Amino acid sequence: ELPFVKPGEEPVTITIGIVTSGLVTDYKDNAYTKWLEEQTGLNLEFIQFADYKAAPTQVALMIAAGEKLPDILYRTGGISKQQGETYGQQGYFAPLTEYFEKYAHYFRQSYDEVYDGDPAPLELTLRRCAGADNQPIFCFPFLLRGQWSDVELQGWINQDWLDKLGLKAPETIDELYDVLVAFRDGDPNGNGKKDEIPIVGRTSHTYEATDPLNWIINAYTYFDDHVHFVANNRTITSPYNSDEYREALKFINKLYKEGLITQISWTQSDSELKGLINPMEGEPYLAGIVFYYSTKIFTDGSDALRAYTPLKPLKAETPKGGYAANYYDRIMTTYITADCERPDLAFKLLDFFCSSDAYLRQRYGEFGVDWVWAEPGRPGHRGGEAKIKLLNPMAYSEQNAQCWHSVGTVASELDWQYEIDESDEWNTLRVKKLNQLYQNSMDAPIPDEVFDFAIYSLSDYEERSEFASDLTTYVFHRRSEFCTGTLDPNSDADWQEYLDGLQALHYDRWIELAQIGYNRLFE
Repeated sequence: ELPFVKPGEEPVTITIGIVTSGLVTDYKDNAYTKWLEEQTGLNLEFIQFADYKAAPTQVALMIAAGEKLPDILYRTGGISKQQGETYGQQGYFAPLTEYFEKYAHYFRQSYDEVYDGDPAPLELTLRRCAGADNQPIFCFPFLLRGQWSDVELQGWINQDWLDKLGLKAPETIDELYDVLVAFRDGDPNGNGKKDEIPIVGRTSHTYEATDPLNWIINAYTYFDDHVHFVANNRTITSPYNSDEYREALKFINKLYKEGLITQISWTQSDSELKGLINPMEGEPYLAGIVFYYSTKIFTDGSDALRAYTPLKPLKAETPKGGYAANYYDRIMTTYITADCERPDLAFKLLDFFCSSDAYLRQRYGEFGVDWVWAEPGRPGHRGGEAKIKLLNPMAYSEQNAQCWHSVGTVASELDWQYEIDESDEWNTLRVKKLNQLYQNSMDAPIPDEVFDFAIYSLSDYEERSEFASDLTTYVFHRRSEFCTGTLDPNSDADWQEYLDGLQALHYDRWIELAQIGYNRLFE
């Protein structure tokens, strides 16, 4: 019942430790902060951390020095769930289990909306928050379902080149190879030079949206570098030592040796990649297939929007492939500290963040200034009916004091279509193509059982931390070496050396711990 602190009652101040965004000019003198204070009756003060890497160090130093912690640590990034549980058991973070039972009104309502009334995802999330052995819940989870954040594989192909060469967008590995060869040899940009780059992106095990390797590997085996594991009949494996994974590396190696995928995918910056996609006026296109963040790929007004069309996930090359990995992360990095004198009100504030009103206010700005309700029947940006009309589309993405520029709630952007201006032909086409990319991914097959997360005990975390980072880094670097020819995926000796390296880094134990954590979901 709002406000939490009624007029005439003793004032309550909640301090929030927050990672500073360069887009926020002021947190206290901020329209969103003032709105929250009006709605809740709370007085909000802020302690700012320089960045996500600095936050856990700053918190650790405050604890070591005996300093008072902020009441809320809001999306502090580097303070992992594991570290949060440790701080909680040491008495620095407040247990929240009771509050989830009493006060999680908007939180539960949002999960119900995001998952269409299915209670299972909420219960699994709360079990993951609690961890093994029915530990108290110390974290408040963040989950944002969105049209772009849900899609890992964000690929585009130059339709002008396809049309000139009489080809269609590839849907199989063989078709992909033929299209890339045609792009390399057929002079599709028409400048008489062999300067075309058939396929390009940025390879990374952090930003899958820019990585063409993931798109290719999923044709051979279900592949998700976020979670690393594959589930089948409740049995956990990992693709990194599989025959299907090796076959994918052989194909990518072949592309590399034939100049169909180039070294720049491993070395170029975001700005360099974007320059390939959006050439200067009068300059030819250089890239055939491009992987890049869909909402950032085209500069405003760029004719590249007309030239490129979204790709579909590739069909199965093996019985274990033909998938599109989608990304639904639950981030566990918000905490209420034991120094908070009113943890019940701090929790209610976090719960209020999950309300539709708070989400809209944070995501789209001030009602009546940055957005209003759309008139009935107006077209929405996802093809349905619009619910809101944006007066200032840049409220969230430009520097201002309108919001915190960091949504930390449970919400679904899919439920809030904003009105598109059909007289703006460029943006209307952009929205249409972005929707098609999203739908391509949603229409692709997914395995009957997908490993989403596991429930680890603190001892599991501690054991994993001894080798998991080194192991995943090793996998990433060896993948690059197999693809670019430093190692030969066709060589049994090189492949065995790689497998031996996995074992030396406790690969089997890594999978075994994941299996233990996965089993806890069904206990």
